[in-house]
Amino acid sequence: MCTRYTLQNLEALRALLAELGLAAPAGQPRRFNLPLTTRAPVVTRRKGVSAVESFAFGATLPPRTPTERPTLIGNARSETLLAKATFKEAAQHRRCLVPADGFFEWERAGAARLPHYFFRRDRRAFFFAGLWRPENEVAPASFVIVTTAPNSLLAPIHDRMPVILPSAQEADAWLGDGPLSPARLAALCAPLEATAMASHRVTPRMNNARFEDPACIEPWTPPPAEPTLFDGVEN
Repeated sequence: MCTRYTLQNLEALRALLAELGLAAPAGQPRRFNLPLTTRAPVVTRRKGVSAVESFAFGATLPPRTPTERPTLIGNARSETLLAKATFKEAAQHRRCLVPADGFFEWERAGAARLPHYFFRRDRRAFFFAGLWRPENEVAPASFVIVTTAPNSLLAPIHDRMPVILPSAQEADAWLGDGPLSPARLAALCAPLEATAMASHRVTPRMNNARFEDPACIEPWTPPPAEPTLFDGVEN
């Protein structure tokens, strides 16, 4: 699931927000590995007024029983937005845009987890479809990223991908606090075409959620295997 993403190209961020008539937040740092609980900019629209706000990534759900702990989640499945109580109200009244310029997913190879970086082929920043929750007595205002079925680029790596809104028109249609029909929600949550995206392997240091460095997004090639005593020996 998409629980780590990048917001490192600040010039691209400014251009993206300008499409909606908004300015980038002052002092926004470059983020090469933005994990859960981090505060990040999101675009909200309340009563017709759009704004850039700073919310925490990930929603804290209350425990279902006295013995359980609260659960932190970063994603909401698009197919069940209107069916499950967890996000039904937010899907109708608190839809937001999450600026990003790439995200990470992990491939399973036996016991190993192999990180991959995904981004738009044209290297433009983009908006994830998001939902936000207001501050309450136990958690700050927060957001989650909506996910959908993977396109052909993501499918070999993961069975989900974030909803990437392909243009300012779709972003504007998603954003807002008024209800959308189930058909409109489903159409907006279609996976971005694979031909619009690219990806590459990145350093295994990405398995540490606290690793923050330009190396997070650089292409990485596994080192050659160490030779053994039997290499070059013919039977």
